Amino acid sequence: MSAASSSPAASPPQAAAKSSRVCLNCRRKKKRCDKGLPACSRCIESRQVCQHEDDIGLGSNSSTPGSHRYEPLLSQYVPSGSHQLGPGYSTLNPSLFATMDTLENIHHFVFRTVLEVAENRQGVENVAAAYFRDVNTWFTVVQQQAFERQLDDLWINPSAETGVLILCMRLIIRPPNSNPFSGMADRHYLSTKTMLSLVQTKVQLSIPLLQAELLIALYEFSHAMPQQVYMSVGNCFQMTRAFGWQSKSFWTQGPQSLGPRELKLCSILWWAIVYVDCLVHVGYQDQKYPIHTSNTDPDFAIPYPEAFDQYLPGSGTYDFQNQGHGEGFGYLDADLAQIDSVVWPEANSAGYLSSVLQQLSGSNPSVATRNSITEMIMGHTINLLAHKRTAAVGTNFIALMKVNQPGLLAGASALPSVGTTDVRPIETIRSVIDSVCSAALTVEQSGLGLSHGGFAPCGAFAAYYAALLLISHGDGVLHDSEWLLKVESLKKTLESLCGRWTIAEKYLESVNIALSNRLGGYVA
Repeated sequence: MSAASSSPAASPPQAAAKSSRVCLNCRRKKKRCDKGLPACSRCIESRQVCQHEDDIGLGSNSSTPGSHRYEPLLSQYVPSGSHQLGPGYSTLNPSLFATMDTLENIHHFVFRTVLEVAENRQGVENVAAAYFRDVNTWFTVVQQQAFERQLDDLWINPSAETGVLILCMRLIIRPPNSNPFSGMADRHYLSTKTMLSLVQTKVQLSIPLLQAELLIALYEFSHAMPQQVYMSVGNCFQMTRAFGWQSKSFWTQGPQSLGPRELKLCSILWWAIVYVDCLVHVGYQDQKYPIHTSNTDPDFAIPYPEAFDQYLPGSGTYDFQNQGHGEGFGYLDADLAQIDSVVWPEANSAGYLSSVLQQLSGSNPSVATRNSITEMIMGHTINLLAHKRTAAVGTNFIALMKVNQPGLLAGASALPSVGTTDVRPIETIRSVIDSVCSAALTVEQSGLGLSHGGFAPCGAFAAYYAALLLISHGDGVLHDSEWLLKVESLKKTLESLCGRWTIAEKYLESVNIALSNRLGGYVA
């Protein structure tokens, strides 16, 4: 053989690289595929992401209908059910994201992901309907009518913001027992949060992205992920700074493009951030995270949502700062689908709890301050009890127990002969505990904690905190002969809530430990 025949120039050209499998797009459309790499000719012509099963690691056991088929984005970083690390644990195939900047934009990518998760349009609409029947009844951060218009438009003009919000809705309505994993091992959570982070790097900040981040934060709080929720609330807070919400001029003058409806929604979202922020601070007794929203201008407070009702035609106005007794509260049952009629008492509850926590972070509030804020919260709570606003009522219970606990401790340490103990904190906490136990009994008997927004996750903390106060002071300063029965009732409530919110499991464990220690001296 001559040298020329063996030279590289004379060698036959190498065949183009091909996949061993038909691409997913061609298989789904039942089209002939040339199996070209990195993309087949049909996907190149149609400007679609060309993916093969080999690329995304589906293998022969592909996802079942309705499961998260976009989880392979993270599958190489998450241990399998047997907690064994796969061979690709240390690397992530860059081809998964390479097409994001070439053949397909972020909006179509998220839209396709939503369809893979929910299967079809009806599945997407079912997710939205379930969300508005459940979480949005007590954590109203998405305007239903506006979202439904965006959902209709999604099929014509795909939107990454709308798509990722749907994924977050699907996450928050899932009970924990639908997945064997929890916390950072939950692939549904990891995949959704990763998709949100991806969208945030590709599009401008917007209200839907803030709403999605809020739902993620609520999920993290409710399922016992304190570090994650602290970071998510921080992201929400930084977004409000980027929007200019920390400036007084935004609310008094505002951008010309914003009307009272938009400003009311901004106010709702701000107080929703405060709400979750405060729950993070009180909800994890062993990990005290600072409050993000306490660093705002002390000379300016962002208005409550009802401040904008006077500018909205047909809206009901009610001043939650000057509560009556029953008057005007028909508006609490108004249509939550319309921003004009939405009443959000959770904003005031968040404001009360934030005020209590900031006062307790320094020296204990004075007796006059304590009595004043107790009276305001009591009035607010009494007017809400007849309505299904469990998030507001539960948060008020927490604020009342927190602000009066120092007085309870003072009563416990006072000498009997002095006779000067202020009994108002004791009476207030006794009344709140009875109310929590009554609500707990309702949940236990009706099963409301597991569906239809029957019990917000803050209610789990209220039950836990009431149980701890009974264990510590039930047969002492509270003079409650039935304290042990009430603790058992609150434990049953927490057991019921474990089927909806993972954090209830943590609280139940703490109550069991405290009760065991309390009764230890009486056990033979």
